[in-house]
Amino acid sequence: MKKFLTTLIYGTLACIVLIYLFSAMHWPGFENVALGVLWLHVGSYLTYSVVVPEKESRIIYPLVALSVVVLVNIFKLGADATWMGMAVYFFLSAYAAFHLLTKDFLDENDLPFLKKINVVAIVIYLLGGVMQLASLQFSSQVFIVGSGLLALMLLLTGSTKGLKRKK
Repeated sequence: MKKFLTTLIYGTLACIVLIYLFSAMHWPGFENVALGVLWLHVGSYLTYSVVVPEKESRIIYPLVALSVVVLVNIFKLGADATWMGMAVYFFLSAYAAFHLLTKDFLDENDLPFLKKINVVAIVIYLLGGVMQLASLQFSSQVFIVGSGLLALMLLLTGSTKGLKRKK
């Protein structure tokens, strides 16, 4: 059950990154899917915190962050503000970076190359987002590549959590 929930947490976060890409690029659709994936992510975290016997002490940080996101979403705080898109982008970047770079979060991962590729994915995602905010040339392409790479690394990292390599 722990492996399934860990993969579900990382998988839904990868979907949230891709849904934000669709939202930031103003591609239609995915509004209802975004709410469903957000609630699935919240539900998977809550289920993990209740079902898994050995508790991860750092799980409180994502749960607090998700509580803030849910409250902002329910009460539509800052929905008409122009800065809200930028705040959501940097919040999502920090949230994904926490999941990718925190050592042994939710379970061990002993693949040495993952940490380096995760850093590259986060840097490209941040670079693409900043370029997009500054309306620079090729910003859309860099943002699309960064979002795709970040989502792929979230899926890869989540699916390899808890796997033991034979040495």
